[in-house]
Amino acid sequence: MIGKQYTLALVIFGLTFSSVYGLNIDSLLNRFSRLNFYVIPTLSYQTETGNQFGLNGGYYFRFIDSTKISNLTFSQIFTQKQQYSVSLSPRLYLGGGGKWTVFGNISAQNFPTSFLGIGNNRKLLLPTAIAYTSRNYSFYFQFQRFLDKHISMGLQVALRSEKPVVDDSLKFKAMGIHVTGWKPYFLLGFGGVITYDSRDNLFYPTKGILGSASLVHYDPIWGSTYNIVQINLDFRQYIAIYEQHVFAWQFVTDWRLGNLVPFQMLTTIGGNQLLRGVPNGLFRDNVMAAVQGEYRFPIYKVLRGAVFGSSGDVFNSNNMAINRLKTSYGAGIRFKITRGKINVSGRWDITHTNVDKGFQFFMTAMEAF
Repeated sequence: MIGKQYTLALVIFGLTFSSVYGLNIDSLLNRFSRLNFYVIPTLSYQTETGNQFGLNGGYYFRFIDSTKISNLTFSQIFTQKQQYSVSLSPRLYLGGGGKWTVFGNISAQNFPTSFLGIGNNRKLLLPTAIAYTSRNYSFYFQFQRFLDKHISMGLQVALRSEKPVVDDSLKFKAMGIHVTGWKPYFLLGFGGVITYDSRDNLFYPTKGILGSASLVHYDPIWGSTYNIVQINLDFRQYIAIYEQHVFAWQFVTDWRLGNLVPFQMLTTIGGNQLLRGVPNGLFRDNVMAAVQGEYRFPIYKVLRGAVFGSSGDVFNSNNMAINRLKTSYGAGIRFKITRGKINVSGRWDITHTNVDKGFQFFMTAMEAF
C-alpha cells in the first residue's frame, strides 16, 4: 500500500522559514551544496502502520578522486504501531589509491507488506492482496580488487532470513496458494562479480560506462533452505551532449533460477529507481529485464532537471511470454546537497505508467541510476 507522503511540506516549510528569517534562496542552496553529508526526514501514513517517521541520509569521506569516494548511506522508518525498516549501505575504498573496494547492505525489517501473485498478467493475479508482516534480516557484500583503472573483480556473499507472519483469518487463503515463501526460510549464498567502470563521477556521471556481471549460489550445502542461482547483468552509459547536458541509459536483467524460490526472492519491477511509479512487488517472477533512459540538464546553479522513460517486465524462465510490456515516464528536479565533486542530489520525480491511472510522486536522494 502506498502511503500519503508529506516530505514536500517539510521542504516548503524549510524554505519559508529561511525567507522569514532573512536567508535568501541562493544562500540556502549554496550552504546545502557545501555539505559532505545529508539527512532527509520523511513523514507518511498507511492504514496498516499508522504514522510513519523516517530518516534517509548519507555521509561521505576519504575522497580519493571523483570516482572513489567512501560513503555510508542509511534509511530507516519507524511506525506508530512499533514496526520498523532499517537499512545501512557502506561503500569503502581501501588500500593505496583505493585498490580494494567493499560495497554492501545490511537491513532488518518488521514491516507490513502484501502478496498478489506471480506473473506479469495483472488479470491473472489475485483479486485482493494477502496482507502479511515480513520479519527479516539480510546482508549483502561485495569485495573487489581493481585490476587496472577501470576493471575490478572479486567475491560476494549474501544472507537472508525471513519469517512471514499471516493473520489467522488469512492463513487458509495463503496456504491454499501453492507458492514457496509462506514458511520461514534461510538463505546463504556465495559468488563472484566483475565490474567495468569508466564514469567520471561516482554519484552524478556525465560520461563513461558502468557494466557489471554477478552470480550468487544459495546452496543447502552451506545451510540454505533452497538451492537458488542468482545472475545479474547491469549496463549503464552516460553521454555528455553539451556542457552540463547529459543523456544516460541503462539495461538490466536479473535471474533467480531454482526448482523452489520463495516469492519474496523473485525479481520485481517498480519503486523509485527502475520503472518508476509501478507499484513495487505488484509483478514478480524469476526473470526481470528492463531498459530506461534519462536526459539531464541544468536549470539554475545547483538545481537540475530531468525527463525519463523506461520499459520492461518480469517473465518466467520457462515461458518468456509478454502480456503487456510495462512502461513509465516522467520528469523531475535535482537539488545538489553535498559539496564539491561528491555531487549527491536530492531527487523529486513525478511519473505516470501504463499500469495505474494518475501520477506518482517520489522524493529521495541519489540519481535513479
